[in-house]
Amino acid sequence: MKKIIKEQVKTQVKAQVTRILPRIEESVNAQLEAEVLTRSSHSSRTSYAVAADLKDPPLDQIKSLRDEEKKESMHQPALHLNQLPGV
Repeated sequence: MKKIIKEQVKTQVKAQVTRILPRIEESVNAQLEAEVLTRSSHSSRTSYAVAADLKDPPLDQIKSLRDEEKKESMHQPALHLNQLPGV
């Protein structure tokens, strides 16, 4: 039983990571594009300064994406348990 649950958790984590990662990449790319446009139009910041600001995605964005994913996946384990025989 523990092996089954462990495998299901692994599967769910992989599925969530594959859904979250593209959103994070989109967000970072959009921020980078906005910074580059700002820099090219009227900012004197160096590329290094822009890259340093974008090194890590903002934690609040990651947290909000995780919260979204939690809401979406909260019902999946309950539904799956209902499908298991003897539960």
